Amino acid sequence: MADLEDENMSALAHGISRIYALLVEVCGLLPVPIGLPVEREIPTSTVVPAVQRVAELAKDQPMGEMQEAQLFTGCIHYLAAIDLFALCATRYIETRAEGCGANLIYAEEALKDLARWLVINEAD
Repeated sequence: MADLEDENMSALAHGISRIYALLVEVCGLLPVPIGLPVEREIPTSTVVPAVQRVAELAKDQPMGEMQEAQLFTGCIHYLAAIDLFALCATRYIETRAEGCGANLIYAEEALKDLARWLVINEAD
């Protein structure tokens, strides 16, 4: 069972990294770009406050309410995934791992939709 837990945790860690890379990309495409830390390995103690700040700044971006909501949604689901991952690292519970994965899916969906909109409307 420990092998399956290790595999799940590894997959979740990869997902957290992948969604963070997407968030960095999206923040760079915003009408008022927001820079996020992009070092090779970034501690959670740096990532979490940076993403919390992006969530706070979502409403200040000159874009529609739907796009603001997508940015905010992407951020809060990403942060929830990090919290659940940390809990799983302390004491693995399958439903926590599943919740982490679900939050990553919701974050990715919101951020990809926003990225698509930003690219389409970049010339405007």
